[in-house]
Amino acid sequence: MAKVRKVMSTNVPRVKSSDTILEAATVMNREKTSGAAVVEGEKVVGLITERALLWKFVPLNKRPDEVTVGEMLVPFFRIGPDESTKAAAKIVVDNRITRLGVFEGEFFLGWVTLTDLAREFSKPHLLKALTARDEPEDKQVLCPNCRKAFLEKITNSEAVILRWECPNCHYSL
Repeated sequence: MAKVRKVMSTNVPRVKSSDTILEAATVMNREKTSGAAVVEGEKVVGLITERALLWKFVPLNKRPDEVTVGEMLVPFFRIGPDESTKAAAKIVVDNRITRLGVFEGEFFLGWVTLTDLAREFSKPHLLKALTARDEPEDKQVLCPNCRKAFLEKITNSEAVILRWECPNCHYSL
């Protein structure tokens, strides 16, 4: 089982707790993400997500430039970078959340999302399906990473399958 460190995202957008919801939404839109870490000074104190905006902000019936991120933030559920992805998945499922903050002590390293975990857990099944000898040659599997191209078979000189690789993003199994 892989460690959280292997599948987590480290390039997490950050917003200040004093920023407005409008500013946070602008950052999330620009970064093409559904959430951002919330900071006070250098310390990560929580997160803001699209989901939190829907459930907490919309019912307030206020303008997004009238409410601060600090009023809407939700606490991070935490996990260490050397914990298993199975442990991370259990926390995500048990708490009905979409992401976990990855911390080493009080230091924020990044987050692991439900999508990261689903991608990791699908790898063994994909690899088994792709390397099975009885699979038809014309079977196409969409890249689980970029979802823009089909995986291509990479073989050695004896026609043994070495891996499957995406020609678009070079993701490989």
